[in-house]
Amino acid sequence: MCGRYYIDTEEENVKTRAILAELEKRRLPMSDQVRGGEIFPSQVAPVILREEGLGVTVRPMKWGFPRVGGGGLVINSRSEKADVTPMFQRAVRERRCLVPASWFFEWRRTDGRKTKDKFAFLLKETRENELMYLAGVYGQFLGGYEGGGYDGFAVLTREADGQMSPYHDRMPVILRDEELKKAWLNADVPFITLRGGFEPPALFARSVAPDPPRAAAANA
Repeated sequence: MCGRYYIDTEEENVKTRAILAELEKRRLPMSDQVRGGEIFPSQVAPVILREEGLGVTVRPMKWGFPRVGGGGLVINSRSEKADVTPMFQRAVRERRCLVPASWFFEWRRTDGRKTKDKFAFLLKETRENELMYLAGVYGQFLGGYEGGGYDGFAVLTREADGQMSPYHDRMPVILRDEELKKAWLNADVPFITLRGGFEPPALFARSVAPDPPRAAAANA
């Protein structure tokens, strides 16, 4: 958790289309791989960050940090210990980002086992065209995008609160307060200071169609 999320690219979703337009304007490597709809680990998605000389901007990144020694991707980091986890400790100090999402997915668990009952989690008090912003961190791999490699991001998670615990024991860190979002992108603000503001917003769950067999197997 969070293992999949969704970016709504409908014409009326002004904020999403502005993010995608900014990516198209920058013409960065991997921009042509950015997709909307349901985002799976290893896919390329738009990520918001602060860049020196540019301010707050958007960059295409692959979802996941490669495991040391190979063997797949790490797509989440526990916020309670991200600053002392070797894979993420530099990223939470220097490379923080926001991952825009329309909603994220979770599957109901019974006796600790994942079922096929799939739910989309949205902001409960959603204003028109409002996105949720997941707290993320990123790293540069194989030289980063400027060196012919790529940048990869991971989503921070926290212990689930009462609204989420019937579905999973973890949930993404969602930043809704504007000042907190600005501070999250400011590397001068210590991570430990920011962590105290990781309070989840009110969410509601909407039942959605189960995955087709191939997608379900890939996410097992």
